[in-house]
Amino acid sequence: MHNTTQADSVTFTPIMPKHLDLQSPLRTFDALRLKSTPWARKCMVAALFLFLIQTGCWIRTFDASARPDLVLITIDSLRAGPTAPNLLKLARAGVTFKHAVAAAPWTLPSMASIHTGLPPSRHGATSNQSSIGEQHPAVASLLQASGYQTRAVVSHVFVGSSFGFARGFDDFNERHVQDHSGSSSEVLTQVALESFNAAGDGPTFLWVHYFDPHYSYERHPEYDFATGRTGRFGDSIDFESPNGTELLGVSAAAERYMTDVYDEEIAHTDKHVGALIDGVIGAGRDRGVIFVVTADHGEGFLDHNRFGHGRDLYDELIHVPLIIGGDIPRTMWGLSIGSPVETSSIATTLLQFAGVEEHTLRGMDLFDTALSRSSPSYVSSEGSYARGTDQRQVSVERGRWKMIQHLDDGRVELYNRHTDPDEQKNIAGDRKVRHTQADMRAIMDIRLAEILSPGTCEDGSRPDIRSRTRKAKGAGLPRVGRRLGRGPLSA
Repeated sequence: MHNTTQADSVTFTPIMPKHLDLQSPLRTFDALRLKSTPWARKCMVAALFLFLIQTGCWIRTFDASARPDLVLITIDSLRAGPTAPNLLKLARAGVTFKHAVAAAPWTLPSMASIHTGLPPSRHGATSNQSSIGEQHPAVASLLQASGYQTRAVVSHVFVGSSFGFARGFDDFNERHVQDHSGSSSEVLTQVALESFNAAGDGPTFLWVHYFDPHYSYERHPEYDFATGRTGRFGDSIDFESPNGTELLGVSAAAERYMTDVYDEEIAHTDKHVGALIDGVIGAGRDRGVIFVVTADHGEGFLDHNRFGHGRDLYDELIHVPLIIGGDIPRTMWGLSIGSPVETSSIATTLLQFAGVEEHTLRGMDLFDTALSRSSPSYVSSEGSYARGTDQRQVSVERGRWKMIQHLDDGRVELYNRHTDPDEQKNIAGDRKVRHTQADMRAIMDIRLAEILSPGTCEDGSRPDIRSRTRKAKGAGLPRVGRRLGRGPLSA
């Protein structure tokens, strides 16, 4: 475990290209000024100022012993892999979890797991007729009880107050919830920054949920990804079905146009995510800030003969981006973690950054996972969809192997993700992997027992997750000041 020794006030360089080390020119300037004339020193100050402006860098200081502001940014329908510039810049200033697995392939159960640390079968929000159980504490409630101002700005009904997400928030803004059409990222960012700036001097937890990458897909011609190609579509692409199969007959050109417009939606959202990050940093608060960026689920484009999302547990739907950036130690900048983790561990991670170590939430501290290069023994997701309770699925992943169990008809799928990363060749029943299948079957049986007969642990958590969390706490996780460091962030 790496610890960083810091003074009470540290220099923070929010926007720094990856290949530059701002400390180097600062040290160089400090050495030169001892030998230079006053006029030369003025010239060097001016040159350094221009350097900071041209490279997008600026300097602020904060109290490293203060509890940091926490900003959770969730982006709807963002599958893993897109290289949006502001997310890439944040990744260069933070830790990227390259195999983050969502708890479910659609918004409500997945986001409920992010906020409670519980799998969908435990928190109960598994259809549009359900909500988060009131008996389950959420991260906002625990942060609020520990002294944080808690604020949220959301743009999707499935993360609204009617489904239990407002609990624990001092200010919960859902006035910009919209249907599947239109664009909300710009106004959402403005409202979120107003809410953040209205918080008091104490530590603040801000959650913003962006919706624009969700279908319908709207053109943003300024990014020019789809210019000149329309096929059967216009400037807005929509499909609405529990299966997302109506467009199976589209041509390759039409499918390409659809993914290009989807990419324009991502670029548009990313622009405003960058503006949010800039605005939070520019507020100049005398404390560090931690950003966590992820998605509720991915999106399918005929990867497995479906468009959209929901129900299935293939990678295009449950493999999502996950970045932790901001004021973290320099030794963590640009770190990439390849082992699978669950987004349901975000709540525990936020609490650890806030110094709240006594809680009952399930999950691993992702920051500690990055430091120790540890990982859960397996990760799991639960498949369902908003309109019903049939066609349920459960997946478990360990190492290169992934098993999917269909609960209604008993079908089993098994994939070797190293040799078949697109999960196209189901090798369940292949005698060559019978021992692996038996091992994965044992893990699946443990997971199914928890779903069908919860209570394997008194708090409903998985034994491996719970014991590892307790072990980490016993070993002494880094406290607030020791988890913070100088961190470059994007403009």
